[in-house]
Amino acid sequence: MKELGGTINERIGDLRTSMNLSQTELSEKTGIPISVISRIENGKTATVGHDVLTKLAVFFNVSADYLLGLTDVRMRKNVELSELCLSNQALFQILSGKVNAQLLSLMIESRNFPRFLDYAQTYFEDANAPAFQSRNTIIDFGIDTLKDYAKETPTARKEAIHDINRMNAEKITSDEASMIKLRDIMMRILKDMKEANDGEPADIDTSQLTEMIHAMYEQAEVIRQERPVTAEDMTDIVVNYVAQTGLNEKAQELLKALCLQMFKDTER
Repeated sequence: MKELGGTINERIGDLRTSMNLSQTELSEKTGIPISVISRIENGKTATVGHDVLTKLAVFFNVSADYLLGLTDVRMRKNVELSELCLSNQALFQILSGKVNAQLLSLMIESRNFPRFLDYAQTYFEDANAPAFQSRNTIIDFGIDTLKDYAKETPTARKEAIHDINRMNAEKITSDEASMIKLRDIMMRILKDMKEANDGEPADIDTSQLTEMIHAMYEQAEVIRQERPVTAEDMTDIVVNYVAQTGLNEKAQELLKALCLQMFKDTER
């Protein structure tokens, strides 16, 4: 059995720092004495009482098993199925084993999956139909004009027919356009899934990296106009943008700790 990393003192400390809280602030928000929190994080407490464990799990919105290092899944186990908004049939498919849950998880975790659902919603509502109808109407007007021109100018009839055929080829319905878009996004999702399944980090090209750096600079500049930019601010900005490359949760936590230390050293 694979041994899970992270002791209870490490996990509580990581969760606290990820929320930019001091031990004093955590004590004030949970009602747990700061001396208890300090002993837990320093590994000086052999066992953690049920009351303290429950308060910390509720505050950090994680399961007690996660705090104890028994699982790497943060979500509480007592989440109501109704909160997932899944139909009974969907739940049956998952719980019965008819659906590969691992691949389903990889699909949902893909950064392109939310965009796929947004486009699917547009497709179901046929929201783009008026726009494509207007576009096709304009094309039809052009085709009718060419037909009249071909009748009036027999010498140009052959060329006009070619133009009419090309214009007809450019006509597309909203359903066809949506399906093409959905197909393209699904291909990106499958690529994300393969990279995650193979354990290979997603790569970005030079232009994407340039855009990312520019966006991070702009976000820091917005903060700077209101107040001095802190090490925590820069850490959050960097981690949030790098996470878009498909960085897993553990790698994000390590990157956050590294960036925070680096930016704090720079402040000195």
